[in-house]
Amino acid sequence: MESSTSTIVKPEGGGFRGLDDTKDGTSMVQNTMRPRQRRRGSSAAQFVRLSALALIVSWTGLLFFVWATPSRRASAEPVPLASEFPLRDAARRAREAARIAAAASAEQRQSAPSAKHDTEAQPLDAVAPLAVHQERDGFTMERDEQTGLLVPTFWEPPVGVDELAHVDAVNGEPTIFLMIASYRDWQCRDTAASALARATHPRRVVVAAVQQNRPGDVGCADPPVPCSEDPHQPLCKYSSQVRVYAMDANDATGPVYARHVGYRMYRGEAFALQVDAHCVFVNGWDVGIIDQWKRTRNEMAVLSTYLTDLEGSVSPSGDSLRKTRPIMCNSDFEGSPGYLRHGAQPERVPAIRDVPMLQPYWAAGFSFARGHFVHRVRYDCCLPMVFMGEEISIGVRAWTHGYDMYAPQASVLFHEYAQKSSRRRHVPKFWESKGARRANGQKSLRRLTSLIKMAPPDMPDDWDRTKASLYGLGTDRPVDLFYKLALVDVSRRSAVPLCQFVDSGDMHRMLHDAHLRADGRGIDYTGAARQLDVMKVIDKRLYDPISNQLRRAVERGDKNLARNALSEAQRTKLEKHHPELRELVDEARRLKGAQRS
Repeated sequence: MESSTSTIVKPEGGGFRGLDDTKDGTSMVQNTMRPRQRRRGSSAAQFVRLSALALIVSWTGLLFFVWATPSRRASAEPVPLASEFPLRDAARRAREAARIAAAASAEQRQSAPSAKHDTEAQPLDAVAPLAVHQERDGFTMERDEQTGLLVPTFWEPPVGVDELAHVDAVNGEPTIFLMIASYRDWQCRDTAASALARATHPRRVVVAAVQQNRPGDVGCADPPVPCSEDPHQPLCKYSSQVRVYAMDANDATGPVYARHVGYRMYRGEAFALQVDAHCVFVNGWDVGIIDQWKRTRNEMAVLSTYLTDLEGSVSPSGDSLRKTRPIMCNSDFEGSPGYLRHGAQPERVPAIRDVPMLQPYWAAGFSFARGHFVHRVRYDCCLPMVFMGEEISIGVRAWTHGYDMYAPQASVLFHEYAQKSSRRRHVPKFWESKGARRANGQKSLRRLTSLIKMAPPDMPDDWDRTKASLYGLGTDRPVDLFYKLALVDVSRRSAVPLCQFVDSGDMHRMLHDAHLRADGRGIDYTGAARQLDVMKVIDKRLYDPISNQLRRAVERGDKNLARNALSEAQRTKLEKHHPELRELVDEARRLKGAQRS
């Protein structure tokens, strides 16, 4: 199948080559920067011509420097929360990059050896730093110590620029980094095409797909028909904005490493959106989601949730048919050594409709935030074979880095779940891989829970500490405070359901409305917010009504009322979180005619 001209980093010879690599493994960027052989001999006429040329180039460079300087200053302006974003036009960036490259090239030529040494090749590392100027068109690669693969280097903000104020824009519109991790998923290309086709400003969307395929699988950048036959397909029309890291499916070790590589593909875009490889976007999704983010007035806001199922959600013309949206509030411990796994989440019309609502948890299938989120809360390099558990890891780490999670006001894309889609039930899963890097998932979970201080007290302290400081907790907020406010008891391995606190809007009003910092850089948990008694709110909304219903049932001898109350007590784990009510529950069971298990 003929593909578009999208950027693809493909494996070769047991490793992965960069975009600009040649067949012999050296960088094309570096090769072109080698000094060319100079012809021996000169003349007075040549000297005069060269001197005149040098004078012209010097004056031209000086004028260009004066003219280009304001565009660089504009990129460091703060991010407005309720107004238009500052412009940082792509053409200006290209001219600036060209100026820097030209200056570096001139400096390299000036320091070149004399003619008699020109026949000897320059060491590649002598010019390797020049490759960092290819930020927009390719990746500087490095060897991953854990896997041995060549992967893109992490992006770093420009020197002297506040990372939280850095804004990238194309044609005046803030850019969006769309990261998709795909394991042999034929819908990956459909997800990318949907995002590009239905964006109001598609030129600002940069698709970064980590494609884990086998020969014959559909690629994330492969259009349905060749571009020569239909060049107007989204994957053809916007092919320069699609980047694919192609990886052998046999090397796959789960979504965590794939997303780790995906985060490495980030190159300073204003916003970062993470989705699964089988989603459908709605019309104007890019404008809609940025508008929702701006409504939080919080630079550290992360919009995230379990997406609504695609069935019955999108009209044939691409508009949303939903008025409801899910919110993250339900989680409990699962497995060994035990981690928080988020359960089914309530989906309703939002209790607060004019702004995204604060929530405690983060979801991997949909996450939208400013780009610095991807840089500061990086996916762990070393959690092979983890499928469940990544969400609480990223969510807790993000909170300690100062980020706040919100449920979106409205859905701008939808997820095709296998439970309701027969065509997705046979899509392969990563655990079919028999690659050499297949690792012990339990070992990975010990690392995951230890890094976020969630490991059980009796777990051995022999967990993998590789780059623990890079993939561990932040320093903006203490993790113990998160567990206190989220009603998570690590030692007892229990978590109280928070939906009555979250879905009602109480959490938003008590924390976001009352304690959002004046500068819009996160909720302030250093003062009164840390004293909030969340259990008191849960009791008032959830457990007090259940216990009152149990008492009425016992007092009246009403078996039907006892049955209903016991059902609610079991669903909400009343006895676990309020052991002092066990005697009352036993009385209701005797009334119903059942025995406590």
